[in-house]
Amino acid sequence: MIHVLGSYPKKTDEVKLSHVEGPGYDLSHFDRQPSLESMALEPSSRGGIHSRLFVNLFHLIRNAPGSTRIIAVVDGQMQRSYQYLLTILNERISVLYPWYWRALRSNQNDPASTQLIPMSEMNLNTTTSLLSASAVDITLMDLMRLRKMKIILLPVPTPSFIIEKTVDAGKYSFGPYIAARYAADYHVMMLVDGDTTLIEKNQTLQSVFYDRFFSEKSSRCAGHIIQVLEQYAEPSDNIEGPLLECTHDVSSNPQKWDYIMKNCRVQEGHIVARTDSIYSLSANHQDTLPEYTPIGVEDCVTTGQDWERSHLLDNEVVELHLRDRKKKKECACFVNPPLS
Repeated sequence: MIHVLGSYPKKTDEVKLSHVEGPGYDLSHFDRQPSLESMALEPSSRGGIHSRLFVNLFHLIRNAPGSTRIIAVVDGQMQRSYQYLLTILNERISVLYPWYWRALRSNQNDPASTQLIPMSEMNLNTTTSLLSASAVDITLMDLMRLRKMKIILLPVPTPSFIIEKTVDAGKYSFGPYIAARYAADYHVMMLVDGDTTLIEKNQTLQSVFYDRFFSEKSSRCAGHIIQVLEQYAEPSDNIEGPLLECTHDVSSNPQKWDYIMKNCRVQEGHIVARTDSIYSLSANHQDTLPEYTPIGVEDCVTTGQDWERSHLLDNEVVELHLRDRKKKKECACFVNPPLS
């Protein structure tokens, strides 16, 4: 068992949460075979930083203040990843999020608040309100400091053939290392993809996970599966403004929400786990044994127990996967569901 921070959290504000993505990398092709991009030959490369990281950060700033983003990148692209990330963090939020930056600064009475900034603040009409008009433009780094958030950029020594020849680029062997290295620093850890965004209903992520894992109404599970909903983003929409509008459109349109919950859901999503109950961590399972769990905590995922007990529900939090490849034409940004 991995002991975490000396005790269980007694309230939502005490939950230490990390969300992990990676290992990230930039890939090219040589002789029609996948190959890690050369940082010397490609000066415009972002390294291992995913192009949609800042869409994800926008929502995490809203719904997971005080949390930590762990971004793993292949070690050969670490320096470029750091340079690119630092450049973006020092950019003003009005430049990064020209459509929605005022939503992140809507709480003028307490700019360091760690309360939820609800999705409704993204309403385009909100940007013209007197409150939002008085919002102060700051850098992304400053905003993350105000919201008590951190980013850990983690180099992973990875032979190139792992990236070039294996499924998911070593992601399944990466999880155990992350658990061994960082689980002791957090109460809850989750593995997510770089192109997925976490969308809440009406609570911060810490509040959802506190209720599920540690409160008196806890499900007493070692881990939960997060439901993943898919939306295809056209190449022309592959910038922060339209991508954020897509997430807002999905969450604020009840008809579309109901449709994608029924028709655009991935069979199994990623795992979120209590760190005192894991000896490893994989993409879709917390990998635990009875001797690794506190008394009364069970592995609800593999035992085939009640679905609502083992899965997080859509009235708690879901992952929205902003795909770059289309599966169903209706499962796409700005496409209305067919009339019933």
